[in-house]
Order: sequence, then C-alpha cells, then structure tokens
Amino acid sequence: MKRWMVLGGIIALGFGLLRTQSGYAAPGIPGSPDLALGVHFYPEGPLSDIALQSLTDLKPHWVGISLSWRRLQPTPNTEADFRSLDALMYLAAQQNIAIMVSLTQAPPWALTPSGPDPALTAQFILALARRYPVALQAVELFPAANTSEGWGSNPNPTHYASLYRKVKQVIQEQIPSLYLIAGGLQPPTSDQISTGAMDDLRFLEGLYQQGLAEDMAILSLHLTPLSGDPLKPPSSRAPWVLRHYESVRQMMLSYHHENGVVWITRLSVPDGKINPDDKMYLATEQEIKWLRQALAQIRSQLYIGNVFIYDLNPSTAESNAKSLILGKNERHPLYPLFKWVLQQNNSVGVQPGRPKDQALIKNRDRP
Repeated sequence: MKRWMVLGGIIALGFGLLRTQSGYAAPGIPGSPDLALGVHFYPEGPLSDIALQSLTDLKPHWVGISLSWRRLQPTPNTEADFRSLDALMYLAAQQNIAIMVSLTQAPPWALTPSGPDPALTAQFILALARRYPVALQAVELFPAANTSEGWGSNPNPTHYASLYRKVKQVIQEQIPSLYLIAGGLQPPTSDQISTGAMDDLRFLEGLYQQGLAEDMAILSLHLTPLSGDPLKPPSSRAPWVLRHYESVRQMMLSYHHENGVVWITRLSVPDGKINPDDKMYLATEQEIKWLRQALAQIRSQLYIGNVFIYDLNPSTAESNAKSLILGKNERHPLYPLFKWVLQQNNSVGVQPGRPKDQALIKNRDRP
C-alpha cells in the first residue's frame, strides 16, 4: 500500500483534471432498470494493492468502502486524512466504477446527546465529495443505525430521521448528484438486542412515522448474519433469512414508499453462527450454490437496485471473512463467476425481468 501513498501528489493533480468531467451514471440508482453488483474494498487491508489492480479486470458496478470518521479525523482542529483513498478513487474515476462510502463511528467531539451533529456530519461528507467529485456517488449514513454499534448509543429512529433530513438538505444544496443512503438496517441477533439493538422493522416504522418516506430515495439493508436456504421464507421469530427483504418491502408499501429503492449493502452466506446446520455452506461448492440462488432471487425483485455480494480483499490480517483476492496469483472460485455475471450484465443492457417502466414496478409491488 505504501507505493500508492507515494503517488499522492500526482493523484491529487489528477483529481483536479477530473473535476471537470461528468460523473458516471451507475446502475442501481433510482430510475435505473438494472440490478447493480458491488464489492467491498479495504484500502488499508491485506492484499489491497493486488485487489486494486484487479478492479480493472473485474469492473464491478460499485465498490463500497467503510470509513471510520473517528479514525480519519480524531480531533476537530485537523482536516480529515483521506489520502489512503486516493489511489482507489482515481482508478474508479478512470474506469467508470462508482464508489459508495459507508460512514461509521462519529468521533466524540462530533457527538451530541441526540447522536452525530448534523452540521459537522454534512461538513465531513462535503469535504469527501469535493475531493472525489467523479467517483464518489453515494454515502451510506451510519449503517446498522438500529444497533448500538452502528449508532454509537441506544438506537433512536427520531434522532436518526432528524440527522438524515438535515444532512440531506445540505448535500442537495451543494452536491445534488450525491445520493445519501439511509439505514443499513440489520435484523438484530439476540446478543445485539441484549445490548440495546432495536428490531429493524420497528426502527424503519419509526422513520416513516417521522415522515421520512419522502426523503429516502434509497434504503439500505445489512443482511448479516443469515441462516438457511435462500428460499426460506421470512418470519418475525427468525428474521435472519435472505428473504427478509420481503418484510422490509411490505413495511415500505404500508407507508406508501413505493418509489423507494432497496440496496443490500451487506450480504453474508450463512456460516453456522445462528444455526449449526448452516456450516454446510462453509464448503466452497455449497457457498457458490447459495450465492447463485440468492442472486437469482434478488434479481427478480424489481425494487432492489444494488447488492454488494463479497469482499474484494480482507479487512484485516485477522479477519476470518472470505474475500475474492486470496493472494498475488490466487483467486476465490467465485471470482470468475462474479466476473462472468458482470460481463453478461454489461453486455446485454437491460436485464430480463427488470423493465424500464417504473409504473410496472409499482403495480407489481402493490399487495
């Protein structure tokens, strides 16, 4: 990664040239008929140099980055240090790959009794967007907000709705092309509930009761951890299934949020943490089979615009999560499959089963 840092000055000059270009209209955004596919990238994680180089070959529609505000700007009297992102952002701008940043961990100096300070949050996002005006197209605002880990204190939909509305107003006034993604809602486990997490559907209902349906163009879900076959139906007693997105959609429709687009920004194959029977999916063959079925189902849901299905490289050296890049010349067996799916999507244009007619989408969703 060090060699990319050395190029910081050259890259910064490159950004000055890129500012005059128009942004790439990535699939998956509201109004797009296509399902977008993305991966997560960790700029400071292991194998980041190799993973970065692989993006030119893989060409996902989106790359997601998790940014800890606390780490990048620990004190209020210093500017946020974004240099570790420069190489990725420059490459993404050149290759027409859209970037989504998941903003996490507000620093203590930016917190109020109601949560992150809206003005300071907007200021941080604007600084990020101005540095990367072409590649950065979406910001996920404090994902997993219905958990204490995601929000930083006890979840509160009223406080989150207020933050989202105020930040979005500032963003729309200054960078209207940047999408602000809400929620990152995650079905909580029993352990998370014991530490203050809120049921994700109840949290979503709280957002709607605050009138946020008109403001949320994109609602994101974190479907992790999961359990069971992709076809397993959702239930209130066991929401940790892939088809939990159906319960979310029903809540959206009940509050007349038909135009809302759902993004699955985190998706994990069952690994036995919820149900020991799911350990079967630790076998590569079963893992691939699960993901193929999951993608087929997700693609048929016209309200889902984007799904981030895998990590490109590990987040840390200690991470047990699987990634597509396993070494300098080693790739996960999913890598060629994912590449093939992307090539098919990019070559055929509009995907079967995902029509351009937005009215048809609405009609199909109505109960």
